[in-house]
Amino acid sequence: MFASGATAVSNSIIFAALGDLQDTYGFADFGLGLIAGIGFLVGLLTQVFVAPLADLYKPKTLMVTGLAFAAVGSLVFAVGDTLWQFVIGRAIVGVSFGCTQPAARAIAANLDKSRAAERLGKLAGVETAGIVGGPFVGGIMLDPLGLRWTFIVFAIVALVASLTLAAKPLPTLPSSGQSRRISLTLLRYPGVRTVALTTMSLYLPIGVYDALWDRYLTDRGASNFVVGLSFLLYGIPFILLARVGGRLADKWGALRTALYAIFILAPIVAGYGVAATPLAIIIVSVVEGVVQAVTIPASQASMSQVAPEGRAAAAQGLSGGANLVGAAATAFVSPWIYGAHGPVWAFGVIAAAMLSFSLIAQTMARRYKLI
Repeated sequence: MFASGATAVSNSIIFAALGDLQDTYGFADFGLGLIAGIGFLVGLLTQVFVAPLADLYKPKTLMVTGLAFAAVGSLVFAVGDTLWQFVIGRAIVGVSFGCTQPAARAIAANLDKSRAAERLGKLAGVETAGIVGGPFVGGIMLDPLGLRWTFIVFAIVALVASLTLAAKPLPTLPSSGQSRRISLTLLRYPGVRTVALTTMSLYLPIGVYDALWDRYLTDRGASNFVVGLSFLLYGIPFILLARVGGRLADKWGALRTALYAIFILAPIVAGYGVAATPLAIIIVSVVEGVVQAVTIPASQASMSQVAPEGRAAAAQGLSGGANLVGAAATAFVSPWIYGAHGPVWAFGVIAAAMLSFSLIAQTMARRYKLI
């Protein structure tokens, strides 16, 4: 939980700083998508090729390494002054998430499989606290400290977390003769394919938020403080309810819960496009936080249930990789849709894609008798 939360804090400062980076250094709108998207793509590669190592070796090693990458990436942002330097910094930060989160989720899910969603809900609550706390604190720090010193502070946080975690014991994961294989080999299992598509549909909006949230709220008249506050207010219901949501998923069936919850989540995502004020946007985000408190633990627990023995971290890496494929795609295209057609189309297209993916996943789940 500590490693997951610290990694999330170090990764999330960019959410509050993208608009300031663009205003300060004057790069075009496509740069927003480039910075956001490259982190997702590098995280994808890390989760597919590096995360499975946690099934063979101590997961703590990957977590400590991931936090070290987070510190280096933040320093690159602190000293950079061009778009390409920011892209490199974001890529380095993307490695940190790919190293730490799959290992942490695999440990949580394997401690007690009958309560996997509940434990993953607790972990997701801590991760979300880091994701929303980072932009909130960063939004407060940006005006008095400026971009450079804000990123330096977050680099120090990641470095301290890495050194602290290195001295702590963590459980190991079960391994098998298949543990050496990369995550992509898991796609031969029908259940894994179904869950990967389900989790991808849930994470499509993340790319939009990463690339556009700061820009969209700023265009609606929000200050840096309000942008940071919006992340905090989304996270509060999620943090409070994620464990309860996980319990419900354990009771109702994790995959069933995730699939049907998407039909509630997609209209909420579309609602951002018609919210005309910062207050209205924040209200929609609070509602989304409540729903996501159920869907995210359910989707992560679903992957732990279909994962073969000895491939827990690889399965979580594949799930995270699938999420990042969807998030990277939406991070790249949503700024273009937003600039050309406005927020209604930018969020509406993503909501339609979520529903489409969910329907395909439901068809697969019924075919393979997973629900």
